[in-house]
Amino acid sequence: MRKGVTDETSVVDDVLAKAEVLWLALNDQDGPYSVPVNFAHEGEVIYVHSGMKGRKAACLDSGAPLAFSCAVDVTLRDSDDNGCELGYLFRSVQGRGVPRALSGDEKMRGLDAITLKYAGREMPYKDKVLAITNVYAIDAADMTARIKE
Repeated sequence: MRKGVTDETSVVDDVLAKAEVLWLALNDQDGPYSVPVNFAHEGEVIYVHSGMKGRKAACLDSGAPLAFSCAVDVTLRDSDDNGCELGYLFRSVQGRGVPRALSGDEKMRGLDAITLKYAGREMPYKDKVLAITNVYAIDAADMTARIKE
């Protein structure tokens, strides 16, 4: 692996736990498509939610392989002397996986994981909103972290 890149589970988990946004890289008949999403993860499963219509839902419903990434601790590395030294320090995760739609208890588990990540607690859901919400599990084929400090 390249310098600064690792597949160590504890490093990947730490970045995913701290990241506020995950970027999905999807592809459909109109070409590549990148979209930010709220998410949660448990082990090698990433949970995301979506409305039932639209490009994101169609891509996820297709079950086609996708890529994802997120970054935390993003800080500018400034330089007064040399433009080549400008850049960013960060910790990131990137990976690939296949999405699958969830239902029943699995759907609720995914929503609860997302709610717990952002609200710090489980919360009730309105049946009317649940009926028009899709939840997906992305089964990660691989995930690596990159640390640039």
